[in-house]
Amino acid sequence: MSLPKTLSGWCMWLFFLWTGLTAFIPLPFAAYVSGLLALGYAVFAALGK
Repeated sequence: MSLPKTLSGWCMWLFFLWTGLTAFIPLPFAAYVSGLLALGYAVFAALGK
């Protein structure tokens, strides 16, 4: 398994890791961070970076 080479790939990895972690450890700002990572993925994927 290799690490992602694009910013959108990193956002996607971090999104799934973050949401998996917050399923077991509830944090008050979890939805905010998840939203930022999802938005980051969408923007960087659309830009092709």
